[in-house]
Amino acid sequence: MAAATTVSAVEFRFTNKCEYTINLHGSGSKFICDIAPGAKADNNGGASLGTIGLFKHSPSNEANCTWTLLEYSLINSGYGLNQVWYDVSNIPPGPGWCSSYEDCKAFTGRKGYNVPMLVIPTKFKGKANCKQLYVTRPDAPDAYLFPADNTKTHDCAMDEVFDVIFCPDNNAPAPTTAAAPVVTTKAPSPPVTTVTPPTTSTYSPPPVTPSPPTPSSTPLPKAPSSTTDVPATTSTSSPATPASPTVVPTSVPPVATTSRVSSPPKNDDGYIKPWFQCGGKGYSGSSLCGTGHSCVAISDWYSQCIPDAPQFGELATWAQCGGTGFQGKAACLPRDTCVKRNDYFYQCEPKDHHN
Repeated sequence: MAAATTVSAVEFRFTNKCEYTINLHGSGSKFICDIAPGAKADNNGGASLGTIGLFKHSPSNEANCTWTLLEYSLINSGYGLNQVWYDVSNIPPGPGWCSSYEDCKAFTGRKGYNVPMLVIPTKFKGKANCKQLYVTRPDAPDAYLFPADNTKTHDCAMDEVFDVIFCPDNNAPAPTTAAAPVVTTKAPSPPVTTVTPPTTSTYSPPPVTPSPPTPSSTPLPKAPSSTTDVPATTSTSSPATPASPTVVPTSVPPVATTSRVSSPPKNDDGYIKPWFQCGGKGYSGSSLCGTGHSCVAISDWYSQCIPDAPQFGELATWAQCGGTGFQGKAACLPRDTCVKRNDYFYQCEPKDHHN
């Protein structure tokens, strides 16, 4: 796969310091390449201008996002400003509207972390919101940990070159390429949650978002399976299994229920708020996003309300809009407001983000 060659497009370079092969997949679990231990892949992983996507390590084509996800958005543009937005998501699949890492862990009974990851911007690191992300545990502070964890999305200039290092400290969990399904009298079915709550939390960024696309909770890449159907998995670091040890598989992915998350958060106009879930397998809520937003599929299991790309003269949601030394001439979108974060950085944020 050829590396990006134009200065106007972002580039992703991958290094594997794990003791096992990294099976690099993109959005929709599309296979990109295998990266052997100690090897590098100086390709761009299919990232191109005008797209939203993700990278993850998963040993199969499963769409179920139980993996650490590196999520990116290349749709944002404005007068004198082109930014790449990115985050790492550890939100587990099917998070509903959980509001913290512990809440998501208890609600989903699943995990969203399977490989340590370090993301390094090599050109503009340290400038404004362009930061290194160090995610080496399920509750890493740099990772998206729940759907509204919107301070975890960052942006760099569109010609940034990212070094993505798997197992940066050689601290990977044991390879999980042969995770066995639960033994039953029926064939494995789509994700079946056991009653054992795991100790990890992935993306939904984003953000399936994320602040900007997270696509992960979406949106993000762990404990994979070798089958195309998703078997039930149990984290080896989970606490002791409670009383009812098994759940009979069904033909439909389980939908956890709780009185805390009976309906998705909505604006006063009744539409789903930005960056929250609007679709995916097993989802039964509204799919109507507000004006200027679209319901974008991050994976088969998670779709998210993401802001539409701005027009000429407009700044993208979450883009810098002011601060000492800022020389941009564009304005925030009508749905956003310019919020001061510090003397050097003002940011376009959704008005309802502060309600």
